[in-house]
Amino acid sequence: MGIGVDAIRAHRKPLIARLRDELPKRGFAPMTAPENDGPTITFAYRDAQKKLEPILKAANIKVTLGDNRMRVSPSVYNDMGDIERLLQVLPKA
Repeated sequence: MGIGVDAIRAHRKPLIARLRDELPKRGFAPMTAPENDGPTITFAYRDAQKKLEPILKAANIKVTLGDNRMRVSPSVYNDMGDIERLLQVLPKA
């Protein structure tokens, strides 16, 4: 509660920007509008749950997967190292 919404938003902004920049290069199609500054970002990825769940589980990385989508919700508990770790385990296009 003491951190404040503005500080949380400022903290997650570069984390989400890194995902927006890198994931499309790997075949992940953005579903979240670029102007959205909310706490989650969603990407379409064919067979996401089937293909990504084993990889992410083995790496102990928690994101929300659906049949054809992946949602990431970075917050104050995450840093750029977490984003880079996620990017390291995800498939490259």
